[in-house]
Amino acid sequence: MDYKNEYHLWYPPLEGLIPWYCQLVVRNGLWSIGSFMLQLLKETSELDMSAKSELYSHLVALTEFLLEASSGAISAKMERGEEHKGLLNEYWSRRDALLDSLYQQVKGFVEAGYQDLTDSTEESKEGILIKLSSSLLSTAKRHEAYQTMWNICCDLDDSGLLRNLMHESVGPRSGFSCFVFKQLYEKKQYSKLLRLGEEFQEELSIFLNHHRDLLWLHELFLHQFSEASETLHNLALSQDEGTNLTTEDDDADHANPVPTLADRRQILNLSKIAAFAGKDAGSQTKVKRIEADLKILRLQEEIMVVLPTDDSKQHVDKHLLRPEELIEMCLKSGSRELALQVFDVFAWTSSSFRKSHRHLLEECWKNAADQDHWSELYQASITEGWSDEETLQQLSQTMLFLASNRCYGPKAEIIEEGFDEVLPLRQENVEVAGSKGTRSSVEAILMQHRDFPYAGKLMLTAIMLGSVQDDIKIEEGLSPMV
Repeated sequence: MDYKNEYHLWYPPLEGLIPWYCQLVVRNGLWSIGSFMLQLLKETSELDMSAKSELYSHLVALTEFLLEASSGAISAKMERGEEHKGLLNEYWSRRDALLDSLYQQVKGFVEAGYQDLTDSTEESKEGILIKLSSSLLSTAKRHEAYQTMWNICCDLDDSGLLRNLMHESVGPRSGFSCFVFKQLYEKKQYSKLLRLGEEFQEELSIFLNHHRDLLWLHELFLHQFSEASETLHNLALSQDEGTNLTTEDDDADHANPVPTLADRRQILNLSKIAAFAGKDAGSQTKVKRIEADLKILRLQEEIMVVLPTDDSKQHVDKHLLRPEELIEMCLKSGSRELALQVFDVFAWTSSSFRKSHRHLLEECWKNAADQDHWSELYQASITEGWSDEETLQQLSQTMLFLASNRCYGPKAEIIEEGFDEVLPLRQENVEVAGSKGTRSSVEAILMQHRDFPYAGKLMLTAIMLGSVQDDIKIEEGLSPMV
């Protein structure tokens, strides 16, 4: 090592060539010596502190030499464009083993009260640790030994030193700051993690992109309210497990539990508040979208009342259903109320959802037509001779009327384009658009119903009246029959 230090600069190595002291045989030889010295320090209790100190000093010098040799070999490989992953793994494993053992020896010196290594005999343990670990910390910084750097900062309880190292140590793997963030997150010290975001705003934003359960809090701190709203919105609707809001009080065995429906509703409400605070051009649209998702979530909670107590009910209670799953479950329930609410789900999703699930929408209309006894209604209208007012009064209670009012009525609340773009009410509207044979309509669906041959006019009247009624009120001069 002394020969290398004295003569290696006489003839600097050419680019891409590995210096003699970086060759594999030299590195392995130094590692063998270093491993033996580590074993001596760990297992030989008979050595006095002076001998241990001398052995420790030699091991520090050897560690620095070995790490520099490994670093030089890696640099030469990279300059030649050769594979160097194996060298990197060797470098990292030997670095961590040596520096961790050396730091444990430093802590042993401090605990034993061995103060001959310091200039003063009246210093605290923290002061002794600072002096004994300073050279080791410098080596750790040069070689990106983040675990050793972290251990020293934690043992000294020095947040100032930690922040300085985070500023100074920026490596290819996101630097020391990312390592610190990861340690704090894994230890569930979330308040400390978020406070570091005051000084390392961009770095923490990058880290938290993989931890959305905390990202929204950092975005709120940065006054990025719209972004926080979007993060919360996605978090509430995520199908992934472990997407619940994180707290430091969570039990280690139940960290990030699967969010319940009540949890998701809470997250959506937070998203809505953040959207209001954003006050950007699209905030009202975002709020409308969030409110629609809240309604869909509420519908899933209402299904819990209808479903029998079995495994499927427990699944619905613990997992967020996709809109199509929710609709199919409503159809299977046989509930008249849920038969109407499926149209709300379609209205509260999006145009793309309605287009991609048009067949399911058609099934909902078939189910709606089956909710009433149209043959009996037809016979009653003939026998009793319903007037226009009586016809409207009777039909306004039918599922076809109510579904039409919710989907096509004047006050229908629909996200994006209306139902006419996917499923027009009348077949004549399809034919006028020039798409005959390629698109269906509510009328075409009803024509397939078993009661349509004699009650068809009454069924069509129900959907047409429902589409024009405002708050289900009778309008004068409106003919009920089509």
